[in-house]
Amino acid sequence: MCIMRKFTIVGGGITGLTAAFYAERYLPEDVTITLLEATDRLGGKIDTYETGEFAVERGPDSYVFRKTAMTELIEDVGLGDELVRNGVGQAYVLHHDGLHPIPKQTVMGIPLDVNAFRETTLLSEEEHEDLKQMLLSPPDVKVPDSDVSLGLYLRERVGDPIVDRLIEPLLSGIYAGDIDQMSAMSTFPQFIEGEKKYGNLYEGMRHLRPEQRVAEVGAKKVGQFASLKRGLKSLTDRLAERLERTEIVLNCSVEQVSEREDGYRLFTNRGDIDTDHLVLTVPPRLIRQFLPKVDSDFLADMKPHATATCSLVFKEEDIELPFVGTGFVTSQEADVTITACTFIDQKWPHAVPEGYHVLRVFLGRPGADDIVEASDEEIIETALHDLRGLMRIHREPVQTVVSRLRDGLPPYAVFHADRVKALRAEMSRVYPGVILAGIAYDGIGMPDCVKSIREQVKALREKN
Repeated sequence: MCIMRKFTIVGGGITGLTAAFYAERYLPEDVTITLLEATDRLGGKIDTYETGEFAVERGPDSYVFRKTAMTELIEDVGLGDELVRNGVGQAYVLHHDGLHPIPKQTVMGIPLDVNAFRETTLLSEEEHEDLKQMLLSPPDVKVPDSDVSLGLYLRERVGDPIVDRLIEPLLSGIYAGDIDQMSAMSTFPQFIEGEKKYGNLYEGMRHLRPEQRVAEVGAKKVGQFASLKRGLKSLTDRLAERLERTEIVLNCSVEQVSEREDGYRLFTNRGDIDTDHLVLTVPPRLIRQFLPKVDSDFLADMKPHATATCSLVFKEEDIELPFVGTGFVTSQEADVTITACTFIDQKWPHAVPEGYHVLRVFLGRPGADDIVEASDEEIIETALHDLRGLMRIHREPVQTVVSRLRDGLPPYAVFHADRVKALRAEMSRVYPGVILAGIAYDGIGMPDCVKSIREQVKALREKN
């Protein structure tokens, strides 16, 4: 590849903006930096809707605080004082037609104490004894020496009942995928690492450092998630403001990429753009279109799950919440369409004025992507119908905000990390100077995306 002179980023979400921010920091000043965004706004999936006293997230509402790359970026752009941690409280799982408190001293549904499920209504007495026996006398199963299905791994160690009724709803709420098809090593490697070190999953989980636990219910007083006082859009807005030598081009859709002797030519709806280095933060389906010489089977397999959310604003007297807590997730055996519900005024009290309850309802499971084709009215009515079976709603919400995510979270199937590594090795041979970044590769969380692109941009500095 020639000496770097032009650095072009396709996609103006958090990954693309971060790429531009760190490119300005790490790349030589004579490098021309351009960011192309197909829509009329920056931010991608981050989209804070502000109306009156309310700030409603239409995309992600937070990130895992222990993943420091996001916090470092926030501090780098001068927003450290705006950081807020989530409120803590009891969460529930909806199984069949009842709401059950998630047992204390669990990590993503996995117990840290053999008696953690003693008083739960999720398990029968016999099922609880079976679980206790599996924890105290672990089954004779081999510790995986390579990747394995997360669902299979957990079922062999804690049994089907707790996986189906608690672990699956919790993990699906994070990854929006089928845990029986999901990569254990690319999602929760600490489970296997702990088992290797301490002999079994139970002991491994008990010895995890607090920052590795991800979600311990009932033990922490400080929330594990972080956001910004004025919503996450304040970060993407600030990133754009801090870009001093990046040319941002909105409403610029890349239609094709061709190779040139000294780099690449991007064919866009606003003319052709030549570049020698290229960052692609677009969905896998577009990578297949732009770069036909790479592993198209892997990219084809990464079909994102479409989801919708519906935020419902109620006056306090117009709704009776079924419990004091932060919300609930639903098992697949629950007779509802919704997959989860967050009580925003409990989880993020700074975002909701006194006298109101805000419920954010999630809809859409793998194989049920058609939810995004429903009208706003249909999505709202579906959410209200399911909620009415769980709580008393005396009057309609005073405000509703519906959002759809058609290019949602891609599935992290077994051997995902191996295939990403092979894809990037192939890319370096057949498409030198092209970087792949975003939620499809190194983790679905914003900190994962930030860390990945920051490291890849820094690596370019070393090469040039």
